[in-house]
Amino acid sequence: MSPCVSAAKRPVAAVLLAAGFVLAGGARAGADAPTPNPVSMNFAAGGAIHMNFKTGTAEVIGAPDEKISVSWRSSKYPEDEREVSVQLRRTGPADATLDVKGPGEHMKYRVEVPRQSSVNIEMQAGELVVRGIQGNLDAELLAGEMDLRLPAAARYRKVSAAVTVGEISARPWDKDVSGLFRSLSVTNEGDYELSARLLAGELRIRSE
Repeated sequence: MSPCVSAAKRPVAAVLLAAGFVLAGGARAGADAPTPNPVSMNFAAGGAIHMNFKTGTAEVIGAPDEKISVSWRSSKYPEDEREVSVQLRRTGPADATLDVKGPGEHMKYRVEVPRQSSVNIEMQAGELVVRGIQGNLDAELLAGEMDLRLPAAARYRKVSAAVTVGEISARPWDKDVSGLFRSLSVTNEGDYELSARLLAGELRIRSE
């Protein structure tokens, strides 16, 4: 089925104000005590993982090991790595939650999860990269860049992507749209679902 582009109607000023607030005020977070780096937990393939990030660069990677591993570094100030707070816990027999808070946009996080996982990600501002995941993917970023690299784009039965202010590039379906309130919807035969939402910035979907 051919993709379709649709638009919604919301006040542009409110959208830009919200994005600016996130970039200006959501960058500082601290921790009472240093968190060991890296943090890991055994986790079987086929489960569901919910992740929360504040700001920075987050890279989520599907890996062959049956565990969740989180590591981080600062691109500017190594001492800031001690201010990162990571909470990784099980929330069910096949469910896990990851909460990451750091001191600013210069922090870089790397999260490795079992390749066959369903992943839900919420992030305030920065750059989000997801690759190597074979499962359902739900990603939401308020402001910044989102780069979703699919190992098997044809296996997604439902794809929905939306940006309020910015652009969407979806190479597997030859779609590029930009402006205000842009969206993309694709239905096909497959096993997985993909949903991506961005308030302000650039959203890219491509095959690995």
